[in-house]
Amino acid sequence: MATDRPPRGLGPAGRRLWREIQSGYELDADECALLVEACRTADELQALHEAIGAGPVVVPGSRGQPKVSPLFAEARAHRLALARLLAELALPGEDQEEGDTPAQARARHAAQVRWALARGAGGGAA
Repeated sequence: MATDRPPRGLGPAGRRLWREIQSGYELDADECALLVEACRTADELQALHEAIGAGPVVVPGSRGQPKVSPLFAEARAHRLALARLLAELALPGEDQEEGDTPAQARARHAAQVRWALARGAGGGAA
């Protein structure tokens, strides 16, 4: 399913993300499906940012009280969703052969912390 052409219906942010990732990686069908969702989420996030920029920061609440526009919470949720989708792709870094899943990255970090603590507690003085 790997193709260099962005799927139909993507906006500028989604097409940009698609081209950037497709130009550097070969994705299988499952990864392409994740990338499509990430691209759609990027487009939605761009639309939310535009709406936030065009509208008021404070809006009336259900009882007329001032409250922060709910678009801010929605944009935050979209940023988290986009980050999770991209992490799930587990694309390799420049110095990696293959990408780690988020669980593998957490496990590696935990092992590095344990190693550093063990070296520090083991008496670094020689």
